[in-house]
Amino acid sequence: MTWWEAAVLGVIQGLTEFFPVSSSGHLVMGSAVLGLEIPGILFEVAVHVATLVSVLVVYRLRIWTLIRGCFGLEEDSAWPYVMKLALATVPAAIIGFTMEDWFEARFDDPVFAGTMVLVTGSFVWSSRWVRDEGNRAFPFDWTPILLAAGISLLAGTVVPFIAVLAVEALIMFVSRATAPKEWQTEPSWSTALLMGIAQSAAILPGISRSGSTVLAGMWRRLDPVVAAEFSFLMSIPAILGAAALKMRDVGTEGMVVGLTPLLVGGVAAGISGILAISLFVSLLKRQNFYMFAYYCWAAGAMFLLYMR
Repeated sequence: MTWWEAAVLGVIQGLTEFFPVSSSGHLVMGSAVLGLEIPGILFEVAVHVATLVSVLVVYRLRIWTLIRGCFGLEEDSAWPYVMKLALATVPAAIIGFTMEDWFEARFDDPVFAGTMVLVTGSFVWSSRWVRDEGNRAFPFDWTPILLAAGISLLAGTVVPFIAVLAVEALIMFVSRATAPKEWQTEPSWSTALLMGIAQSAAILPGISRSGSTVLAGMWRRLDPVVAAEFSFLMSIPAILGAAALKMRDVGTEGMVVGLTPLLVGGVAAGISGILAISLFVSLLKRQNFYMFAYYCWAAGAMFLLYMR
């Protein structure tokens, strides 16, 4: 791997980890387009840890407040919030451990990853309906989703497209059906659990972790910026856990990537991750979250056409 390839993959990881477009899907697609097979998994661990640093930098004050609150140094205890973060981690941990081999096999299928990016675009599009209870005119608001399904049909992956989209739709339906009547500024225990279930679906390459979790929170009438903060703080144990699992398999072969690509990729992922979080939150404030759907559909469609 050259330093510029490492930089490109690092930027892809940093931007897509926090944008609702799926970092795992983009790494799979990016590697396929570049014709790059990363030796070992040390590079993947490095760029994931770098994105963790991005979260620590952006939310350093919030994290520091939580730490102080856990030790009784703040007026309010932080333990309820921290325990909600722990609860949100449980579903992904259970599914990840019990179905690890099955999920890993999906990462070897770039076409599957491209199809899941289409799914991500489809459920991100649903953020347009959060504020008005989903009362949108047919066929205009549903046409892009039907077109995405058509693209997956041409790619021969319409079955996984429909299956995973149905799972995401079920999560969003349950979130709204059980939501309080008023918008909330603090995640409840049930909201934390539903966001955790949404995170477990994002183990699939091409399914956005940030998109799934933030949308689950929004459908539960959790303020979008608060949902994003909880989602990104949820990523800390998720990334640490994933890195720890992958480190078990890092052997001497992982070092053939080279120190320079590791450093370049890590720095690129960290810096782009900080920028991505800031821009993502800004778009949420302007209620332009759904704009990422256009990108997901375009990227997924072009990649699937490229792979034909």
